[in-house]
Amino acid sequence: MKKFLILTLILLAVIIAAGGLVLPRMVESVIEQQIVNSTSSTAVDVSLTSTPNFKIAMGKIDKIHATAAAGLIGEVAFKNLTLDGESITLDVMELLFPNKDLSAQQRQQNILKRANKLELRGVITEEELKTFIATKDKNFENTQVTIKPEGAFASARAKFLGRTIDIEVAGTFIVQNGDVYFHMTHLNSNSILSRVTADTFMADIKVLDSSKLPLGLKFDSVELREGEAVITAVSTVK
Repeated sequence: MKKFLILTLILLAVIIAAGGLVLPRMVESVIEQQIVNSTSSTAVDVSLTSTPNFKIAMGKIDKIHATAAAGLIGEVAFKNLTLDGESITLDVMELLFPNKDLSAQQRQQNILKRANKLELRGVITEEELKTFIATKDKNFENTQVTIKPEGAFASARAKFLGRTIDIEVAGTFIVQNGDVYFHMTHLNSNSILSRVTADTFMADIKVLDSSKLPLGLKFDSVELREGEAVITAVSTVK
């Protein structure tokens, strides 16, 4: 009987030790796959830390850090993406065994139960924004984009009412209801469009949709720098 109890305790200790190693790695791997699916990145590195480490198997994460050298959210390419978080609680069952009756967006929202901090930052360069504009409308030619702290500027040749016109646009990025839009503030062209205000010619253009983000994150702010835009998304769950 005594030997049986000792063997049972040893087996239990082995199971707990294995769980402390295997389950946290499974959680880490699934989160990594979530980021890959959301960003189309093939090079994602995820690190989860908790004390003790077994807390990760229960969805309790002290810190998370993830990086992607490049990625794609919706139709917009990012030069790099970084995810950082602290004091996070996840629904491990929903993470590892997703409810098939829910949509992908609903599952993402259900996974994150609590986050003291969870922030995703990505950088969009002028070249990547130029590519986005070109793919949005095939009528644009010779597109050029400049990003400065005071705003974003674009010029192109476009077909309008059977004519080819030169267009110059100035604007900025705004966040509305968790999504990112380009808000045009100035429009100039060599045609009748020069007499049309930006407000009547074009509504705000949705650039980034938060439904494409992992873990139910929402876009929060855009910071314009010389040659790039830094997009930040945060958790709304506290």
